[in-house]
Amino acid sequence: MSASGSVTNVALRPWPTSSRDKLTPLEIHAQIAQLTTERGHLRYITEESLQNEIDTGTDPSKVAKNDAKDDKEKGAPTRQERLMEIQATGRNMYTKLEWSTFWTSNMIDLISLILSKDPSKRVDGAFSARFKEQNIPHGSYGLDKGSSGEENDKGALTREAITLEKKKRRLVGMGSRMEALDKGIDDILAAANELETEVRKETRYWSEILSVSEKGWSLQKLRKDAPHSPFAVHYGFQEASDHFKARRMAPLRMDKDGGIILDPALSLKPKTLRVRVTADNKVLGTAALPPTGDLSDLGIEKSIQLARDSLFEEELYHEMSMERRQLGSFGVQLRDSCIHLPVPDLAGGPTSKTILIDLVARDERPVDDYRAMDTGDHAEDWLAEKTAEALRTLLSHEHHMRGHRRAQIPPPLTQHRRQNPAPPLLRTVLTFFHHTSAVNVLQKYLDRTTEVLNSAGLVVSGDIVRETSWAHVTDTIHTSQASELSAVDRLIEGVLKPFDGVATLTLPSSNKARPEQINVTIRTYMGAPIFGAEYKVTLPPSLGNVLDLPVDHPREFRFTSTPELESYLDWIISLDLAHTLVPREYGARAIIADMIPPRVSIWTKEGKEGIKKDLAVELERGIIKLNFGIIQTAAGPTGGGDFSWDGAQGAASFREKVKEFTDPK
Repeated sequence: MSASGSVTNVALRPWPTSSRDKLTPLEIHAQIAQLTTERGHLRYITEESLQNEIDTGTDPSKVAKNDAKDDKEKGAPTRQERLMEIQATGRNMYTKLEWSTFWTSNMIDLISLILSKDPSKRVDGAFSARFKEQNIPHGSYGLDKGSSGEENDKGALTREAITLEKKKRRLVGMGSRMEALDKGIDDILAAANELETEVRKETRYWSEILSVSEKGWSLQKLRKDAPHSPFAVHYGFQEASDHFKARRMAPLRMDKDGGIILDPALSLKPKTLRVRVTADNKVLGTAALPPTGDLSDLGIEKSIQLARDSLFEEELYHEMSMERRQLGSFGVQLRDSCIHLPVPDLAGGPTSKTILIDLVARDERPVDDYRAMDTGDHAEDWLAEKTAEALRTLLSHEHHMRGHRRAQIPPPLTQHRRQNPAPPLLRTVLTFFHHTSAVNVLQKYLDRTTEVLNSAGLVVSGDIVRETSWAHVTDTIHTSQASELSAVDRLIEGVLKPFDGVATLTLPSSNKARPEQINVTIRTYMGAPIFGAEYKVTLPPSLGNVLDLPVDHPREFRFTSTPELESYLDWIISLDLAHTLVPREYGARAIIADMIPPRVSIWTKEGKEGIKKDLAVELERGIIKLNFGIIQTAAGPTGGGDFSWDGAQGAASFREKVKEFTDPK
């Protein structure tokens, strides 16, 4: 008994584990997996089901096995049963969908009816067909959000409190409506003011657009496909070079007051051309620059004109910079963005000047090294002014000629690309300066020579035409082949050609009835084939005989420098005096002795013997020298001496001195 009793009282307990407050995540996942395997999904496990299992003593795993066994014994449903089950499920689903559609449609109609109270909402398309058939007016149903106010937290309000609450609500509603009316009136007034401002701005904008168009500026839409695209003005030149043709148009924007302004994003700082004349590192003259000032307050027409002038000045400087590369052999240089153009003395003197050309901003005056060298004596301002005007005129003429050439029939197509040479701006100015200097030097020589010859009793005259085309300007314009060009363009077109001048000097030996002249043609061009000034001297037939030239030999001689020309003319005049004038006066008694220097021998009779007297004539640097040679007689050499004329009046004439020497009695 004791043994059996001891056995029946044995208690089996699990192995003791350490006490913990909570399980680890791995342990929780393991228990959840075990519960899912034994009891199915966790949503079917509740506290009541667990307590029921404890009270009844059922094992869930055994119940699951029995259910599976019963299902297996019962067998799978037949095809007919399965079809009936599917049809029943479909009818149930369709019924629920119909009710869902019905309630959803009613809800949409209700919400749309509430929203229709606001006239700004367009809800006609949201109503169902059944609702539209009932013709319920819009806005007939409203919805307000708020508490009822009939009860408070402590219970029902008294009648007086309800009356007071209604009065407060009525006052609040009235105040709210008054505030809404005030706000509406303010909005209407603000809209009216804004409309008035916009009308005033539009009126001013279109009036200025019309004014700009009436002044001759070309306007167009910036973008033709955009309805509200701003206008753009063409202020550039259509025949400008490719580098500046793309910058000849700018949009016209509206400012805050309705006025027109050029697009600030495209407007650049205006620039102008500055021309100065220097000599020995001193500024002798400066072309007038436009006045400085605030450029932001200018009118639209003045702004457009300023932009056009600035673009023209930039193109002019660009063209001169490109042309400068071809004129390096003439001393034209570009240093520190400034073009240095050497110019000879226009009066024919030995000194030379330099013209400086650069591009500066209109609203500022840059400080350079020449500012400190300004002498204050602006005697050459006229030269700087005329140079700047000539350069601008030449570029404007080039624009006209480009348009003229573009309007002509194009030449035949060839494999060679047609070249567009740079316009001769600096070359033309340089040619004019050198031609003027050469003509003035020759003019001084003619004046000095005629003066000294007249002082010696030899009546001569000299004349000079600086440019043959200028002497017959009217004929040049009328006989021009380009009849479609304007008179100004025809005149300037003649300036671009080589300059031709003609000077004449009568010979001292010629008579008044049939005077003979020495013709000097001056041709100047700073390019091929002359590269400067060239002088061509044409002699009369009498001098051809003196020089023993053949009849068919041209009596033309060319010179490239003024000293060579003056030396040759002095020798020719001396030769005419000695070999033409003296033999004509003394006939057979005069014998030509030498040509360099011109010398003649005259036979005279003193007593019973004939004596040969030598006479040399030399014209040099405006002085005529008459040299009496030594006379060989039986008694020995005798005589000798000289006489000169320097232009002073009152001296004996050339003929008197020769006669005095040859016939002393």
